[in-house]
Amino acid sequence: MREHDPSRGGPPGHSRRDFLRGSGVAAATAALAGQVATVEEAEAAAQEAGPQVVSGTVEVTLKVNGQDRKVAIEPRTTLLDALRNRLDVTGPKRVCDRASCGACTAIVDGSTVYSCTTLAISCQGKTIETLEGFDTGERGVPHAFVKNDAQMCGYCTPGFVTACKAMLDKNPNPTLEEVRKGLDGNICRCGTYIGVLQAALDAAKAMKGA
Repeated sequence: MREHDPSRGGPPGHSRRDFLRGSGVAAATAALAGQVATVEEAEAAAQEAGPQVVSGTVEVTLKVNGQDRKVAIEPRTTLLDALRNRLDVTGPKRVCDRASCGACTAIVDGSTVYSCTTLAISCQGKTIETLEGFDTGERGVPHAFVKNDAQMCGYCTPGFVTACKAMLDKNPNPTLEEVRKGLDGNICRCGTYIGVLQAALDAAKAMKGA
């Protein structure tokens, strides 16, 4: 198809380029109009429904250290708050409150979690372990920490003991490097790492009866 030549006279025609350009503009305009209508409808529906506020508490059952514990909590409650403030399980500590230090470590279904950022309601039907449920005898992890003087201020100690227990449950015969890797989610600002690492190795031997 030829484009219109003004020198030939007569009314201009429509070239293929003009047709495609016009079609594109029309399609874009229609799509935009549809989006605007959709947004307006959504806003109108939201205004008609009014503000929706989730409030109040729900009753959940948490299996903590082998016991089923019922507790009424808000859906936003963290596992740390449920344990410490509602169930009087104070082993996990609140230190950083942003999942970076490990002082709040708990074991959920065999894996360590930062309880300060784990919702309590997500732990329903799961097994929760904390320091309070560990063996405190000579073959237990806490005893190895005491024996090796693996604590100073003590704020990080429960988290380290918990992480160590979880690691040894999965790997009862770890190397020093494996211990370092297994505890790399926990921080000791006092610098008792040498004692902590040796405590983990000693606990591994003690748990095997060596």
